[in-house]
Amino acid sequence: MRAIVRETAGSWPRGCVYIPCCGNFTIERSLGGMGFALHSSDVSIYTTAIGRWLTKQRIGIQLREESKEQLHWLADSLDDGVGTVATMMLGTRFLASVGREGLWHERVVRSYRDQWKTKHAETVQRLSTTRVELASYEVEDVRTWLQKVPREAPVCSFPPFYGGGYEKLYEPLNTHFTWDAPEYEPLSDADVVDVLAAITDRPYWLTASNHDVPELRAYLRGVIKATPRAAPFYVYASAAPTRIVAPRQPIEPVKAPRLQAGDELVGPLQLAILKPGQFNALRSRYLNPRIAPGAANLAVAVRDGTGKILGVFAMAPSTYTPDEAYLLSDFAVAPTDYPRLSKLIVLAATSAEAQLLCQRALSRRIRTVLTTAFSNNPVSMKYRGLLRMVKRSPSNGDGWKFQLQYQGPMGGHTLAGALEKWAKRWGARATPTQTGV
Repeated sequence: MRAIVRETAGSWPRGCVYIPCCGNFTIERSLGGMGFALHSSDVSIYTTAIGRWLTKQRIGIQLREESKEQLHWLADSLDDGVGTVATMMLGTRFLASVGREGLWHERVVRSYRDQWKTKHAETVQRLSTTRVELASYEVEDVRTWLQKVPREAPVCSFPPFYGGGYEKLYEPLNTHFTWDAPEYEPLSDADVVDVLAAITDRPYWLTASNHDVPELRAYLRGVIKATPRAAPFYVYASAAPTRIVAPRQPIEPVKAPRLQAGDELVGPLQLAILKPGQFNALRSRYLNPRIAPGAANLAVAVRDGTGKILGVFAMAPSTYTPDEAYLLSDFAVAPTDYPRLSKLIVLAATSAEAQLLCQRALSRRIRTVLTTAFSNNPVSMKYRGLLRMVKRSPSNGDGWKFQLQYQGPMGGHTLAGALEKWAKRWGARATPTQTGV
């Protein structure tokens, strides 16, 4: 995004550039050193702390009286200068946990309190090396500020994508700190559309949204997808080269043979650790393309006694549960004569042998496994009978009705036991009619 901003601005006349809703000053950092006088505005406590500091204004942020008992250890860091800015930056990482019940929230707050002096000093040091220069910064609502911007001057902005987005993002800072906050009405979804119209009604402009805006489709200059799971960003500009930015995953060949139609599956089962590129190659070949891939800490191929690959599973650490692994991906090769081969991959992924590999890769004791299935049915037949459904909710992904979470123990059986259980219940080979022969 920053490269596109810089490339686009290269054709603008040198002079003033106006940046409403400047947020984290991404645009200002992108345009630095190009000869522009940068004028920024915003209404959030976080952005105002940075903007006023960069323009040598009084910041004016203080700890609220009702928060002094819990956060008295922050008071000495509020120096109305770079120390206050550092406090705001670090506050975005832990203030949401202050006053909330739960061991995880308590640990987060305790960690920042115990390490505060060191973390704060490090942040102040990094800030002192900044080279961002602003010609001005104003605390004003975007709707009125844009009315004062000269019509011929370039405007570059990433406005909030949703009504009330800023208010929710910086709510923890406003809860514990007081400042001379401006009075304004939060942007509704309709207001966001009006702001986009005000930005684009001029000769030079650039904006971005995570929505494909039909009214601006003629000005679409770029589509950016930072990671496979990230939502795309759409870049619109008055004039600019067109760009498509997408993640590129490394691919490495997998020379081991795969089980094919007509092959008989024979034991014993074996596990083989895959390189990231090998996992990407197999995932691209066999996983449903509508499922967004993620980064795995451990990727393993399941092979039969002849060395043929039967399928793959991949693990990552659980976000909230220390002794749980997240089954990021599991799939069987195809086509084969075994319609329920995917169940064998799940059994292999929860075996004692897989547990040992997972514990070594994640450097922690692993007792349970959790996974997410996207389906148009209320249950997943692949996990049914193997793992327990713990949550069913509407899908947040396109093309699926349900998002299902399954959980189960790890290490309760060996690979030999997994093959024996699967062979008895689900290991029947399909007839030629069933396989389409």
